Amino acid sequence: MVGTGSKPVIVGGQELAAIYDGPPRNTAQWLQRGSLDYGEAKIISGRAYWTLQFAVALGERFVRPKEPNMAVVAELVEAQSPGKSLASALAVHRADLPPIVGKQEFATMIVGEDAAHALPRLDFALGAGTFPPPDWKLSGSPLWLLDTALEGAARMNATKGKPVIIDEEVLESLRNGTYDGPGSVVLTRGAKKKS
Repeated sequence: MVGTGSKPVIVGGQELAAIYDGPPRNTAQWLQRGSLDYGEAKIISGRAYWTLQFAVALGERFVRPKEPNMAVVAELVEAQSPGKSLASALAVHRADLPPIVGKQEFATMIVGEDAAHALPRLDFALGAGTFPPPDWKLSGSPLWLLDTALEGAARMNATKGKPVIIDEEVLESLRNGTYDGPGSVVLTRGAKKKS
């Protein structure tokens, strides 16, 4: 099991498509065609992220199997975990992932604030350097190890302003992988509501 302080190499939709030398829209097409699904993904702030191990093996699932571009894979490893070996990056499975949060999960952890108030506070703290920079910036979204986000909350509390109080139930659900609040499912874009 990867410890909470260890940063695994993960990929979002854009990075997954790049591994197979394609544009970001390829990921959506693979999902539509059934070559890819969310079963092996970790859903964070409404987006899917996969382990590098899964991403590299995905090409075998295609009707016409594809080889991953290992130069892109090596670049992802170097960018996310400098010094980590490719073999160790590929050894991480979904069950091994530490708790990871995005902005939605962080906002949900704050007691007494809705996302409309918590997200601007987080953005301000990021801009001011009070909150740690993201551990990952994947497919355009910032992600943090849960422990990094908690450090950020403590830093926010060290400044003047409204205290950040962490909801212990939400925190526990994030730690043990049972979180089912905002951001825990992928919301399809442009889908029409059924009457």
